This record gives sequence, C-alpha cells and structure tokens, in this order.
Amino acid sequence: MTRGMRFLSAAVTAALLGGAATAGVPGMMSAGTEASPVRTHPLAPGELLLEVGGVGFVTARADLATLSVSISTGGASQAAAHRANQADVRRVIEALRGAGVPADAIETRSGEGMMRTFDVTDSTPPPDLAEASAYDVSTLTIRLRDIDRVADVRAALAAAGADNISGPTYTIGDRGPARRRAQAQALAAARADAEAYAAQTNMRIVRVVRVTERVGADIFTLALNNEALFRGLRNAPPPTEPQTQPDIPVIVLLGADFALAPR
Repeated sequence: MTRGMRFLSAAVTAALLGGAATAGVPGMMSAGTEASPVRTHPLAPGELLLEVGGVGFVTARADLATLSVSISTGGASQAAAHRANQADVRRVIEALRGAGVPADAIETRSGEGMMRTFDVTDSTPPPDLAEASAYDVSTLTIRLRDIDRVADVRAALAAAGADNISGPTYTIGDRGPARRRAQAQALAAARADAEAYAAQTNMRIVRVVRVTERVGADIFTLALNNEALFRGLRNAPPPTEPQTQPDIPVIVLLGADFALAPR
C-alpha cells in the first residue's frame, strides 16, 4: 500500500473548494487526476482531510488457453503441396480430437491462396522443405476451455508431427469478480493506512469523503510498498500483451479521502 498522504485543514479546504477540479484519465499520471477536496463534502470546523492511496493486487485463474500451430508442407507443384498440406492438417485434427479437443475449439485457416513458391536453388525455404519446388501453409488455432489440458494437447500435436507450436496464451472472459476482490483489497489497505495516520496524530476517522481511481501516482512507486504487487509487475507481461501464465494479475489503484476529527 502506498504511504503517501496529505492533511488539509478546514480553512485550506474551503479555499480549495473555490477552484474546479481538473478531470483526468484513469490510470494516467497527471496533477489533474490527484485527489482533491470535494464540493459536496465540506469539512466541519476542527476536521482535517487525509488523502491516502490503496493498492489491490489479486490473481485470477484464466478460463481460456489458446495455441496456434503452423503446418507447412512441400510438393513438386502448388497443387501437390496443397493436397499434401490438407492431408497433414487432417492428421493433426484427428490427433486433437483423439486427445479430447472438441471440434468447435479448433479453427483452421487453409493454406489455399497462401502458396509460396521458390526456386530449388533459393537458400531461403524452410530446411525441411529444401527439396520441394513449392509449399503450402495452414494454421490451426486451438482454444481450450479446460486450461489444465494444455500439456496433453501439446503432446498430441507433437506426436502428430506438428512441431511449430505457439503458445499457450491465457485470457479471462470475465474480470469482474477478480476486479471486485482487488477493489475491496485496495479500499481496505487505504483505510488501514488512514487509521494508522489518524492514531499517530491523536485523531479518528469520522467518515469517508471520497474514493477515486483517478490517482496521480506511478504504479511502480506504489509497488515499492507492496511486495506482492512488485513481484507481479516484475514477472507478468503488461495487461495489454498476451498473458503467458494461467494466473493473471488484476490490479486496482485508488485514492481515498477521509475526514478526521480529534479524539
């Protein structure tokens, strides 16, 4: 949890209330996105405003694993390469079905229209197709709802001769439950900090003034005070990139304003 905080007296708060807050973009670093006193919640005489931040960091188990298989087949002509490629595709699909992968979990992009030709003296063709005068490529995309079957499916693909396998990458269909857990964790962390600061100043929390995810803070700075978050950021790709591990990090950063009064 972040250790940053600000105290503002009722008089200072009243002065600040005269200026409009600048809207910001959630998650972006900007002075305009920092927590500020709220017009509809003025402080009473003797109250202080305490602004703290909280981090919620949870992991959610993916519910979809995606693998991609590229199948290249050579031949003496484009037509021959295409026929051979389709036979290879059928063999791989049969292996997948034998491994328990349902038909609707397999998407095939035919190599037809994706022919590649090259001169036999060309040094660029794939090594295993160097003797062919043409080759064809098809792609299979396998989407597994049972992500624990990934190892078995990869083994079935390898046994069928499909050695050009990419993935798996993992996704979550509904991040809502994990996000709500992270929100609760972040708010609890913020309140715990607020109670600690209040105790150190012989004050008490009287109410929550505002909770916002428009936080003007750098996530890596916040991570320095949150070991689990730090490990997650170090080991996981950014959320916008394909996730390579089945346990996907879900992070919530928030700012929380509390009104304090003397004990």
